Amino acid sequence: MRRSLGRYELTHELGRGGMGVVWAALDPADGREVAVKLLVPRGYGSELSTLERRFLREARLTARLSHPGIPEVYDHGSQDGELYLVMERVPGRALDAVIEEEGGLAVERAAAVARTVADVLAYAHGQGVVHRDLKPSNLMITPAGEVKVLDFGVAAALEPRPGETRFTAANATPGTVIYMAPEQAVGKTVPASDLYSLGCVLYELLAGKPPFTEGGLFMLYHQHANDPVPPLEGLRPGVPPGLRKLVEGLLEKEPQNRPGSAAEVCALLAAWAPAPAAAALVHPRLAEIEALRRSGHPAPALEEYRDLLAAPGLGPADVLAARVGTALCDGALGRTREALDELMSVLAEQRSLLGPADPGVLDTRYEIAVLLVRAGERRRAAERLRRLADDEERAPAQDDPRRGRSRALLRRLDRMPRT
Repeated sequence: MRRSLGRYELTHELGRGGMGVVWAALDPADGREVAVKLLVPRGYGSELSTLERRFLREARLTARLSHPGIPEVYDHGSQDGELYLVMERVPGRALDAVIEEEGGLAVERAAAVARTVADVLAYAHGQGVVHRDLKPSNLMITPAGEVKVLDFGVAAALEPRPGETRFTAANATPGTVIYMAPEQAVGKTVPASDLYSLGCVLYELLAGKPPFTEGGLFMLYHQHANDPVPPLEGLRPGVPPGLRKLVEGLLEKEPQNRPGSAAEVCALLAAWAPAPAAAALVHPRLAEIEALRRSGHPAPALEEYRDLLAAPGLGPADVLAARVGTALCDGALGRTREALDELMSVLAEQRSLLGPADPGVLDTRYEIAVLLVRAGERRRAAERLRRLADDEERAPAQDDPRRGRSRALLRRLDRMPRT
């Protein structure tokens, strides 16, 4: 049994699959336990250097993802022909083990798991990252009941570009066929492919098994592409009609017939798995400090926010609101990059706590776009504003001031001279 990989002391194997082996390890430099995923390329020959370059590129991309539902990536590299990722070690049980032990879950619990996964996908898709291998064994349930989505970027690293040899065993398409979208099986992967996989997972959460399980690889490919999905009601009576309709929509054969985005799926699932009620912003000082900041006094407001964050007893939603205020003060004082980094971190936590449609989440997304404009990153700002504009139009109140603000800023950007 191997005991080390560079500075990491491997202690015991946590699991293995088609893409590699995961070890529990200790990082002596930081004194923390980590998980090390080894991808062991066999038989790739001259293609190994191409695989290594792609793997390292994807690892760098996914290491930038920051969301409570995605384990943090600490390190990556290659040694002696082996590629590895070092990431946060997530305690708990994989969802496939939960299903094996418990069978179909209660509707509310199944919808809650799926809603969390949809929120993670919405964030990742917004960063240009598609998972490609969503399945129960890649979903961890922590002892606190949180859901973590594992293995972002791994399948993407192994997926060939046009004209290249496939790197997976027997030239198979990266992914897991039981949960694979029809278009992915023929080499085309889009964000909606993750939604199909989520539909397979949600179906299994409710029915106790995936929609298609019989036969070999090519039979499963054929079933996903051509066969009607076995009706849920025949396997799990009592699933609400609206939830059944959502599962059917996720499992549409054509990507364009599925829901429009993971954020939309997340919002729809709220009917059966409402987000935990966040504490109202009840701290009396928040409104006072906000008024001070808006009146053009960011420096004293920043000190007030810091004092508030250091005080005990602040609720989770209040903490996030104070952190947003702190970042906006930094931005007003010219520390644009620091403000952007903090708002991006806060946004991930707000989405998890409040839900993607919460007004505070929309406000933070807007402020990030404004800061990007100030930083001269107009293209990135415009991309975010276009996505945000559609979400703002769904605000329930017709007189909500958020309606139309992103489109107005986009028009202003269009009129600004190019530099």
